[in-house]
Amino acid sequence: MESITNLFNLDITYIIIGIFIIIYGLLSIIDVIGKFSVYIGKPVRWKQNIDADHKLLIETGRKLTCLTETVDKISNTLSEMERKNNETEIKKLKDSLIRYYNEYKNIGEWSELEKDAFWDLFDDYEKRGGDGYIHTIVEPIMRGLIEIDK
Repeated sequence: MESITNLFNLDITYIIIGIFIIIYGLLSIIDVIGKFSVYIGKPVRWKQNIDADHKLLIETGRKLTCLTETVDKISNTLSEMERKNNETEIKKLKDSLIRYYNEYKNIGEWSELEKDAFWDLFDDYEKRGGDGYIHTIVEPIMRGLIEIDK
């Protein structure tokens, strides 16, 4: 009777620690049984499932690594294509701006429609990173043109 009373007086932490020790012991025994069954060449079904899951996980990791490398290559290629496309567009815009410049610099005047079209091209040119000759030579001349009504 005294041993039962002592059992009820145990602290809850000792009970929880004891439960975890028992569970750990059972898991260790199960692991030993699984390894022994593989050693003798007759693995139990749950051990086969664990091994299959492990192999699948490793293979999935390899495929994921390969997929990540492929996505990185595609991303780099796309970035390079975007950069080249932007350079090409800047060149086209520069050519258009120079054509406007050559057409109107000697006349000294232009219509509101022509002016709006030029400055829209100019804004797009700047947004894409264009600079240099257009800013130093073309822009000052074009800002000095007189707007006429046509």
